[in-house]
Amino acid sequence: MRHGARLALLVQRMFKYIITLLAIAPTIVGANSCVVLLYHNISDTTPRSTSISPELFEQHLKYLHDNDFNVVTLEQMIEDLRSNNIPNRCVSLTADDANISIYKNAFPSLKKYKMPMSVFVSTDSIDNSYPSMMGWQQMREMQTENIYFYNHSVTHPYLVNMSEIEINHQITQAQRRLEQELGVYEKFFAYPYGEESVDIIEHLEGLGYVSFGQQSGALSYNNDLSNLPRFPMSASFADMESFKTKINTIAMPVIHNRVDSVVYNSAPVLELEFTKPLSALEQKQFNCYAGGGVAKVDWKSNTIVTIQNDNTTTSRRFRYNCTMPSNNSNSYYWYSKQFIKGDNI
Repeated sequence: MRHGARLALLVQRMFKYIITLLAIAPTIVGANSCVVLLYHNISDTTPRSTSISPELFEQHLKYLHDNDFNVVTLEQMIEDLRSNNIPNRCVSLTADDANISIYKNAFPSLKKYKMPMSVFVSTDSIDNSYPSMMGWQQMREMQTENIYFYNHSVTHPYLVNMSEIEINHQITQAQRRLEQELGVYEKFFAYPYGEESVDIIEHLEGLGYVSFGQQSGALSYNNDLSNLPRFPMSASFADMESFKTKINTIAMPVIHNRVDSVVYNSAPVLELEFTKPLSALEQKQFNCYAGGGVAKVDWKSNTIVTIQNDNTTTSRRFRYNCTMPSNNSNSYYWYSKQFIKGDNI
């Protein structure tokens, strides 16, 4: 079985297990957590790995509307994070790349349900009028309907392959074009491919940006504002069962130390420190997955755990995904860390 198929099967099994437990009692979303969703294409004709159908996207919005979720702008969410005043059932919608399908297929549904979305733009593709991308005028139209546009670099490169000077140009030139065309001055940035390193994170922090990755998980007031998680919505990862599970997740109660994402093997050891001691039952229920299989979990104390991949992968990027049932809400804690194989850079 191919690696991708094994991973998809593992994720499906994990979701079935979580959904079974969540069905025991009504879902209650934990206070002081927010979930950011990441879309790319809303289309039946674009690659499935980065797409969901317009019909499914409409179902997502309808579910959020009918179940009284607080769908907030990124700016409001960051303000709430900083003040530790996150509303219950908090969700924020984002899309990367400014694909034309967001304008054609997502925008009408967003207007229908009066929900905001933040779109991260790689400006070179817009300046060159790529047919698969929106144009500046379409973005101006969307801005009048609670759609926001932010920085996704100039050319959507692998930033970890670049020098500091090149990285700085990608960020500052894209911001300049957003200011010129759309009057955008807010400094929000999404890492292309979700790839970052400690040096890149610190560079963006120094420039005053709040930045977003592509690692999954809910977020809370103690998250690193220079590398906030988002749940990618595509293919089987966005079906309604998976969607409902993800929007009901809670931020894992860990200290968010900065760990470099560039590694030179498929089995880096990741150490997590919890903000409170975990009981023996909580430790037993804490599970992690990586590279198409179950990751090794080793508790060093009731607050410290190490996680290590037991499988090899040839992919440029891979993630450690960890979940744990919440004791008081019948929702799941969720944490993810993305790694980049240095030998593929």
